[in-house]
Parts: sequence; structure tokens; C-alpha cells
Amino acid sequence: MSNANLGTEKIDLSGIYSTCTENFSWDIRYYNGGGTADHFIKLCSNFKNVLNKDVSNSWNFVRYCGKLGLYLENLENKKSTLKLEPCCKLFYYKLKKDIIDNFSLEYTDPRDCYGKMTEQDGSTFKTKISSICMDYFVYIDSNTSTLLDYILEIYEYINLFKNNPLQRTTVNVRPFTKKIEKLEEHPYEDKNQIKAELEKIIKICSGYKNDWNSVLYGKPSLFLLSDDWINERKVKLNELVTEKKWNIDDDIETLETKEVGSQALMDTGTDGVTNGGKYTGTVFISFSIL
Repeated sequence: MSNANLGTEKIDLSGIYSTCTENFSWDIRYYNGGGTADHFIKLCSNFKNVLNKDVSNSWNFVRYCGKLGLYLENLENKKSTLKLEPCCKLFYYKLKKDIIDNFSLEYTDPRDCYGKMTEQDGSTFKTKISSICMDYFVYIDSNTSTLLDYILEIYEYINLFKNNPLQRTTVNVRPFTKKIEKLEEHPYEDKNQIKAELEKIIKICSGYKNDWNSVLYGKPSLFLLSDDWINERKVKLNELVTEKKWNIDDDIETLETKEVGSQALMDTGTDGVTNGGKYTGTVFISFSIL
């Protein structure tokens, strides 16, 4: 099926990461869904056969799909305390990135692909892939997808450090800090959204300086989260806002310059007319090359 002609929608990042992914890992090497994890693997194996019987690297396909099933189940379990719309935006981002963009499939429209996922049945169990996000479709363009990559990877580290203190090593903390620095440089149009996410992330990093208080649980890695590094991040936050203001000021100045130039041309056209009706000014001839 050909991909639908989908318009790109601006993504509101607020609420996606700190709540939707809390205590949830997207790592396909680990499954923590209890009995339903096996169910989702079987459902996704059926789904693979529906989409393309010869899909390459089919085991990875099934595992990525299974994670999506577990994530939707997580939303079902927490829907009374979550805002579903931002959490479903994350689902569609992962569906496109991990499934549609990675494998040669019959269904490349995210809505169609998701619809087929929810149709799968197990012969010996009642578990289904939830349709909870069906009413919250959003198309993710490549620029926004890259932005979400950085933020999701940062929160993956945050969850790792929270749930497994033994992983608070320099091997993990160093790439964590680099992802934050990459996020600061991302050319996403809405700098205020990036700033809001970075403020939350930097606050978490500042908290590590008090929480990681033993050699076993992260203290040796704190030099990577030094006061100098934290302060540099705060300076970058202010630069994001300043950069946005400069862009707005430049647009206003350009518009005003065009208006002044137009008025000057109009004035020149009238000043050359004498009381007798004869034109004495300069004649401007405009033309275009065809």
C-alpha cells in the first residue's frame, strides 16, 4: 500500500518523556512485561506474516513490535493518570522509526500499519495489541524524529540510572552528557520547547550531585556532571532564548527595510512631476529575463 499524503504537524514535546516513558525501557534485549511479553511476541510474529512473509531480520522486527505492544499496554494501565495525546505521539514516532523505516513492508502508512497490528489474535490467549492511540495520530517528519531521538535516548539513560544504580558508570554517564550537548545544538524551530526539556534534564543532573553519594552508586562519575558543566548548560539555555529573539528581531528589521524601500520608490516617482505636468525625474525601468 502506498504511503498516504500526510501533512507534517508541529509536535508539542511537553509531557512526552517525564511521564510516558517513566520506568519503561525501549531496549529490545530486555522484556519486563510478565506473561504478556510472550503474548506480544506471538502477536507480532503473526503481524510480520501479514505485512511481509519475507521480511529481513524477522526476529528484530518481532522484538521491536513487541516493545510497541508492551508500551501500549503500559498506557492502558496508566491511562487514568496520563495525558494520552503526547504519549501516543511517542508511539507513532517509534512505530515509524523502528518498524516502518527499518523494514520492507506492505503497509507504509503509520495508521494502516497500526490498524493491522491491532487486528492480530492469539489462539490460546486473550491479549491484544491495544488501539488506545488510534484517535491520536500524528505524522513525524525527519527533523522532528532526530530531535525525539536525542530526547528519548537521554531519558533512557535517566531511567537506567534510576532503576539500576550500578549503571551510573563513566561509560554510561559520558554519552549521556554528550546527548544533552547535542540536543542544545539541534536546529528545531521551536527553541522554547527544547529549552523547556533541557531545563528539566539539567535539574535532574543537578540532583545527581546529592543522590549519587557512594562509590558503588555513581559518585566516581560525578566529575562528568561538575558545577562547571552544569553552569555551561545553563548558559546554553539562555543562548537558546536569545537566539530565538534575534531571529524575530531580524525578521522585523527585514520587513521594515522593505517597507521603507517601497515608500522611497513611490516618493521618487512623484517628486519628478512639475506644476506644468512635465516629468523631470529619473525613470526606472524594471524587466525580467525569461
